[in-house]
Amino acid sequence: MSNVIKVKTGLVSLLLILIYATTPTLADDNQGSIIVDEIVEWTTDQDIGQNVHITSGGKLTISSSVTFTSTSTITIDEGGELILSDAAEIKSEKRATSLKTLGAIDEVNRSKIIIPTSIYSGDINVVINAEVGTSLDGSKVYLENMEPTEMNGMNFSLIIPESEEDTTLGFTGYGQFPIIKTIVIETDMGDIEYKANELPYQNMLLHGENGLTIDCAGKLEIIENSSILGVNVISSGEITIKEGSIKDSSPMILTSNDASFIIQNSEFSGSKEDHYVQAQPFTNIDWGDVENNTQVSIKGDLIDRWERIISNQEIIFDSVGVQFSITGNGPQGLLEINGYSGTDGKALVNDIGDYRIIEIGWANGEITTEDGIISIINYRTAWNTESSGIDNYGPNDIELTWDKEIDLRSSNVPDIEWVSLTINEGEEVQTGTSQQVSAVLANRGSASANLYFDCDISETEMAADIGGYQNVKIDAGEEIEVFFGWRNSEAGSFGLTCEVLTPTQLVEYESSQAFGGGSISSQTVIWEENQDESFNMIPILIVVFILMITGGVYLVNNLSKNAEKTAEILEKYNISAEEDEEEEY
Repeated sequence: MSNVIKVKTGLVSLLLILIYATTPTLADDNQGSIIVDEIVEWTTDQDIGQNVHITSGGKLTISSSVTFTSTSTITIDEGGELILSDAAEIKSEKRATSLKTLGAIDEVNRSKIIIPTSIYSGDINVVINAEVGTSLDGSKVYLENMEPTEMNGMNFSLIIPESEEDTTLGFTGYGQFPIIKTIVIETDMGDIEYKANELPYQNMLLHGENGLTIDCAGKLEIIENSSILGVNVISSGEITIKEGSIKDSSPMILTSNDASFIIQNSEFSGSKEDHYVQAQPFTNIDWGDVENNTQVSIKGDLIDRWERIISNQEIIFDSVGVQFSITGNGPQGLLEINGYSGTDGKALVNDIGDYRIIEIGWANGEITTEDGIISIINYRTAWNTESSGIDNYGPNDIELTWDKEIDLRSSNVPDIEWVSLTINEGEEVQTGTSQQVSAVLANRGSASANLYFDCDISETEMAADIGGYQNVKIDAGEEIEVFFGWRNSEAGSFGLTCEVLTPTQLVEYESSQAFGGGSISSQTVIWEENQDESFNMIPILIVVFILMITGGVYLVNNLSKNAEKTAEILEKYNISAEEDEEEEY
């Protein structure tokens, strides 16, 4: 083989190697995803219409421009890495380009779009087009120092006089309206259409959908003048941005307290919300500053550096229906939250929706952190009714922390414990006589309790005759002995089992051990038949017999007297009848 052929063959081989090294490797799956499970470098510009999956053992370094042409996701597993270096760029062909206002009406903070009138001669006509499905109704446009003009419909036109300088248009409306999709500049030289965010703007938010999402559980580095454009970023892992640029890719969502976010000597521009980063309560945020010569550039004064939120935070009580309030100061003003514990003893303490903003890193460099206090309004059970003279259970005032769950189940509540239950055995324990019982209970908790207990016979589980429910009030840290009588009518070996009546307000009170209580059994004692209890029926029968005889005599005597009276009446009647007959004759 000639040297020329060898050289050509070598070059072809080298070229194939380079192509293989710089071209994504397709996974052997039905989705056609690009799987990166080793060290891979992309150094050539390319278009991608697939998902990319960087596994725990994979490391993808990009030093070129990569455009995602379809809705795709770059997934970075824990242990995986994605590095953008040497002016690399990842951009989505589909991205948010419309703009909406932030709602400020003053001239300084008003939403603005800058029209490049300085490059055109003569007057120009500007057409403002609303986002599809919306309108400009109720919004106003401000032209320099002129009075505002009310807009309406899907599009609105206005004439801008010739100017040597660019012209600033201000916008106001209701909330985050209007939403501007495009702006058309009509000139003598033709019409030019701009997507709203293609023109310089201030204090406006992006509107629309990005086609690419980076879901990072591993490491993402954007360094050495690299950038991302039109990308959704979600991370529970580590993000490092040094000398990088984040364009139209905010807010970056940090989903874990274990996540880390470091940014230095970089810039943010374009966000769908009024902040560039959304973090969890304990997410690490290292934001560069002037003092360390690591300052981060952001666009506008109304879009903040970051917000910390807490989602679905819960306060946990032992009881149902505990009323509480949270007061203090939050990043957005006064903190005023009221709530009740549910059937599970839990209460959500979100302010609005399913989350609460607890810290804001403002655009001007200041940081405002939530400062709140939890107060109990009403925490009553059967053991601390208002008539008992015992205060509300639960803490008087306690700091509102950033913990996902704030457990107040052991705070200022009683904890009742049986110490002993003893039957005072005498020489004889006889049925029908009351035996003294000693019950000792202790309160190991931090609040008083006014409780009741009842007793059953241990061997039969029948209710014991102890004179009804026994009541006792036990202060925190106190131990009390209660005496009561037990009368048993059946001979045999029996003992007592006594149980504290659990407040029905407790969560799953039938099995709850929240306030202590429970049951205790005494020793077994032998009950003997009481001979004095038997009695002779003969005297009673004699008395009954005498009463019957006396009653009979009385009855007979009355009947005799009544008979005599009846006979006298009949005799008088007969005599009168005979005299009447004699007169007739």
